[in-house]
Amino acid sequence: MEKSHVRQPKQTRSRQSFDRVVDAACEIINEGGLAALTLAEVSRRSKVSIGSIYCRVEGKEDLLREVQVRTLQRMEHDFSLLLARIRRRNLSLKDLVPALVRELGEHHRKFSALLAAFMQQATADEVIRDVGRARYLSTGADFRAILLEHREEIRHPDPDHAVEACFAIAYGAIARYLGLGSMGVREVRWNELLRDLGLMTLAFLVADLRHLAAPESKPAR
Repeated sequence: MEKSHVRQPKQTRSRQSFDRVVDAACEIINEGGLAALTLAEVSRRSKVSIGSIYCRVEGKEDLLREVQVRTLQRMEHDFSLLLARIRRRNLSLKDLVPALVRELGEHHRKFSALLAAFMQQATADEVIRDVGRARYLSTGADFRAILLEHREEIRHPDPDHAVEACFAIAYGAIARYLGLGSMGVREVRWNELLRDLGLMTLAFLVADLRHLAAPESKPAR
């Protein structure tokens, strides 16, 4: 579990007040991005005084770290439920891959404004960067695990490498579209992107690629 970077309130009323602070910060980021986040605006929306906010955080950076912790905890919970729903459907690999890629995309789209703010801040805040990377790795591990439950249906000569590559490519395309860490690039429609990613991922896993394996490079003389 990610470490909190605030002085946690102990009284119920104080916890409720700080929850409003965090909720207000999320709302502001969702509406206007990281640039719109100020403690003055958080105070106004949450109806919690600036002084009370400073009792919990040193500044905007600590508040954003707390927003990240809570957001990623919610994402972890939601993704676990999502994977459980997919497993209950007992899909074949042919049906699983497109469904899983689509769910991965929709899951990140739901939190895209907040994730974009975290990635923007990560360039200057190693705490946010490290927490975000840990969540990325965890999501990738879950994605690979559910595909490898169908290892016998994967025809790629190295299934572990194949599913790792599939996650990296699918996540990268989704993140690029949503503008996570860079400007969003939207040459295609969202639903078309997810459909095509699902089909390309499936094709890579089930195609017999043994004849395309690159020969081992010879040592230089």
